[in-house]
Amino acid sequence: MTRTAARRRPSRTAGVLLALATVLAGCVSIPDQGPVRTVEGGRPEQVSPARFRPAGPVDGASPNEIVNGFLQAMMASPVRYDIARRFLTKGASEDWRPRDSVTVYSQTSVSLPEARTGGESVAVDLVREAVLTDQGRFTVPASREERLDLTLVLEDEQWRIADPPPGAMIKQDFFEDYYDSLNSYFFDAAGKQLVAEPVHLPDDENLPTYLVSSVLKGPRGAVGGQARTFLPDTWALARPVEIDDEGVAVIRFDGSDSGMPLDDRERLSAQLVWSLRQVPTVTGVEILLGDRAISLPNTPQVQRLDTWTQYDPAADRSTQLFAMMEGRLVVVGRTSTSPFAGTWGTEPVRSEDFRVSLDAERIALVNDGRRVVRVSPLAGEPQLVTVRQGTDLLRPSWDEAGRLWTVDRTAAGSQLTVGPTDAAPRAIALGPLAKGRVTGFELSPDGARFLATARVGGSDGLYVGAIRYDPETGEVIGLVDIGEIPTPADTGVPLSAAWRTSTSIALLAQANERAPQVTLVAIDSSSPVTGAVQVGLLPQDSARQVLAAGLVSAPVYVLDAEGLLWTQNNDGRWQQAEGDPVSTAGFAG
Repeated sequence: MTRTAARRRPSRTAGVLLALATVLAGCVSIPDQGPVRTVEGGRPEQVSPARFRPAGPVDGASPNEIVNGFLQAMMASPVRYDIARRFLTKGASEDWRPRDSVTVYSQTSVSLPEARTGGESVAVDLVREAVLTDQGRFTVPASREERLDLTLVLEDEQWRIADPPPGAMIKQDFFEDYYDSLNSYFFDAAGKQLVAEPVHLPDDENLPTYLVSSVLKGPRGAVGGQARTFLPDTWALARPVEIDDEGVAVIRFDGSDSGMPLDDRERLSAQLVWSLRQVPTVTGVEILLGDRAISLPNTPQVQRLDTWTQYDPAADRSTQLFAMMEGRLVVVGRTSTSPFAGTWGTEPVRSEDFRVSLDAERIALVNDGRRVVRVSPLAGEPQLVTVRQGTDLLRPSWDEAGRLWTVDRTAAGSQLTVGPTDAAPRAIALGPLAKGRVTGFELSPDGARFLATARVGGSDGLYVGAIRYDPETGEVIGLVDIGEIPTPADTGVPLSAAWRTSTSIALLAQANERAPQVTLVAIDSSSPVTGAVQVGLLPQDSARQVLAAGLVSAPVYVLDAEGLLWTQNNDGRWQQAEGDPVSTAGFAG
């Protein structure tokens, strides 16, 4: 089968974002063109990738034909490189390591250059869109345009490539059709909760093996270099992961768990189960060392996909949206809005903004023209205590430890402080955001990252960084790996952002004079290549803030300039939530 005979389907690398949008919209339809896909209407049929086996070299092929054939041969599904090796000399075939990396390119031209040195030299000019590591992590190349000068020599009277480029190379449309976006799971520095790292892997029958191999290679700088794994570096896959007739993924390792603490065995099991449960055909996971199951007392040999919830950072996270209506705290639902129980729901309290803590036991209010943050318990009468003072305070954030994160905007830039409410906070450097104006700051559901919308150097952008903690004390050390997240050109200017999951963001942005729209983007900068997913068509042109809890089970809301809240109905269309206008709104945290 040729690729032209294969079907054209929605981007598989946008699969995770599309799945999230499907939960939001209920039903979806996706146009074939453009980097931003709109989600509404009827759900498309999810067709598995068609198999594609490229042809090998033919006798008498010219140098150009050999190079073109080699480029084509690297795009096989399921992944295989034996055919591509046939375009290489014997020595080059033995040395070539295509699984070390994958270059994704969008344009290419093959030509014979004017200058030739030894044999035949064929030039390949291409535009690089991305480079995937051997784990499938998406990286943006420092320079996009690249020229490869490949030397061809005669071997057994046939032209063969003597110096292939390192790694494999695939075209962007092949990447979109035949790769999927997933997460490899590791642990935070303290080993208390799972953290996700985005990866892009071939979507074929060997996907479970690729995913386990990605996890087995370790975090390698994931989540700002602080993620850790509990899979021993002495373990290796004994054979590809097998899926039996009941959907159980059987993983066989060469290795031993002798002397390994039970907690470590549980954690490595959680990493594997959480990673493999993303594969639709998997119903359970069995981990074997040789022919013996890993020792886990009180745990079935076939581990269920819903186990290890004790390591889920969002297991107890609230999906409730809170809002202020005429100074009173209310609880917002899709079809009704009700007063918060007690005094907070009946007696008005003045504030410019607010945030309820993750445990819903405290509330932080921004008062006095955004110069003061006061905190009070939510139970009983308000007992407001001043905990932060500044010039222009942004809405604060609460973390799992009960610390308050506060951004203050001054004439010199933006400053971040973090700490408990009963002690002086610590200043945390904002890196490239320090000289800009931060307009939004949100902690990820797992606490491993933050996102920010900010105006830096006269340009509005979306930024993501990792949070580094002390593994012993849990104290916040600083922010690392802060970078701007590119979005497709037609997404527009970022207005507001919220975490949809730990690795995806709901972004409210406005392009030209059109109404602002909500788009789901990936945190690994892959959206300009894989395509972003636009959630419905928001009719409200005065939308100013997007609100999400970081959980797929919670709806996404949009707050407009008139104080009206919008969410999606079962048909995926935005509709006004029931209730009167509110001044501010936000999920806990």
